[in-house]
Amino acid sequence: MEVIARIPRKLLLTPTEASHAVAVEAREPSWAAELTAAALLTLHPEAVSDLDVKRPWIEGWGDGGWATNNSDLGAEGVRWGASDVTGSLMATGSDNDKAIYAKFRFPCHPVVHRAGLGLAQLTGADKTAAINALGCRGRNFRGMRDALLPLVTSPTARPTGSVRDRRSWDVAEVLSKVCSRATLVQLRPEDDESFATCVVVPLHERLAHCDARGENAKLIGCDPRDEASGGDTVLLVATRDITKGEAITRDYTLAPRLPDDCSDGALRLLLQFGLPPAAWP
Repeated sequence: MEVIARIPRKLLLTPTEASHAVAVEAREPSWAAELTAAALLTLHPEAVSDLDVKRPWIEGWGDGGWATNNSDLGAEGVRWGASDVTGSLMATGSDNDKAIYAKFRFPCHPVVHRAGLGLAQLTGADKTAAINALGCRGRNFRGMRDALLPLVTSPTARPTGSVRDRRSWDVAEVLSKVCSRATLVQLRPEDDESFATCVVVPLHERLAHCDARGENAKLIGCDPRDEASGGDTVLLVATRDITKGEAITRDYTLAPRLPDDCSDGALRLLLQFGLPPAAWP
């Protein structure tokens, strides 16, 4: 297999002892909570360090999954759309929404309901499946929110919202960006082949989604020939011949899921990864 790129491990976003300690305090600990905590610890360190090479990369991440940017919810002025959401859609509502909005004949928060209907229309998914997928994403966020809030030492400046609100929206946005980029890699060769770590890998997180032929590149946790550096690199290798002009691709359907996420096909590709229609099956 031809090596496309060698990526130093020090550049990867990986779980750490500190992020693990934070994630286990979450109401619903998960790989997403741990990796989001790792990203927040990098973005909001207690002391500024010139040696932290990962911070500029993470700060440069664009949007995450669908509706991380409120413009995804429709034009300004549309009722129950972009103008009714401040911060990420994941931060909209609370765990008791169902009981509250049942009085108004809504199955959930009205913005989530309208977004679910729009998401179903966009992707061709069942509307119940789309609403459930949004609800799952929100529940996962709220399950880790309180544990991760203290990590946001300098919340993003916004025109509205308390300090707690702005911290909450920052956690939600970082979670969405992590979920849209994460992959599984076996980092230690001595581990069982079924064991893999959830990580975000530079370059790999920017690859296009594969077509029906499948991905043409994959990650290998260490270079067996790199004994001098102790295997401190991750390899991006070609899995087949890549023709001139062909995009290097990964299979996003193999990425880790949020707990209890049952979405699939175009619904998952848009919601979790923000992939456009050209990438849908």
